[in-house]
Amino acid sequence: MKITRRLLLGLFAASLAYLSVLAYPHPLFAHELTADGITVHSTRPIPPAMKTTLDRVRARLDRSPAAAMTRGVHVFICDSPWLFGLFARQNYRVGGVAVWLVGQHVFLRESDMENDRLIGPSGRPVAADRPLSYFIAHEVMHIANVRTVGRWRYSRMPQWVDDGYADYVAHDIDMGDALKKMKEGARELDPQRSGLYLRYQLLVAYLIDKRRLAVDDLLAAPPPREEIEAQVAALPHW
Repeated sequence: MKITRRLLLGLFAASLAYLSVLAYPHPLFAHELTADGITVHSTRPIPPAMKTTLDRVRARLDRSPAAAMTRGVHVFICDSPWLFGLFARQNYRVGGVAVWLVGQHVFLRESDMENDRLIGPSGRPVAADRPLSYFIAHEVMHIANVRTVGRWRYSRMPQWVDDGYADYVAHDIDMGDALKKMKEGARELDPQRSGLYLRYQLLVAYLIDKRRLAVDDLLAAPPPREEIEAQVAALPHW
């Protein structure tokens, strides 16, 4: 019984320590820059070019009616795999994570801040059509979604709405081309095979741009995905 009690206390203490790090990771990052309502933290010096990157991020975020919810977010750039893994846990191969339950911070993997590029798990920069500014805007929108609907509703929000709206704000695509590829069953329109959110973005764009659904209504009470997929697939063109 004593051993069990000690193990439980040890697990509780470790969990409490980890939650504290999630809530306040700032001491692990020596450098910071605040611009456009976002604070970037890094273990390495932050170049002046990062201000231009944050200007791009702000231009994206301000397109959303939830833009006010994106201010005051802290973004932590983890310049080593172990540091990113500490916050991403099982999602250590993704570009970034938004930790929304505790702290509401964004954590990104290693980045080339001078050139607005994220460094992928392979050690090479991610494709230029998804720069560092895209990843920041996308993850910050997750935090904005939480703040818009609250933690309970967010925990029940379908991924296609959460990631689809984040990409709708953070990334422009050719909707006509995306619709064509969806009908063809193209790999890049299958999130499970490609890891991309083009399909989700297409569905969200249809609801907002074609059906004029308010963003608050989309986030709080989204319609069934199957219903929207059928309606989008029936479109002759965008």
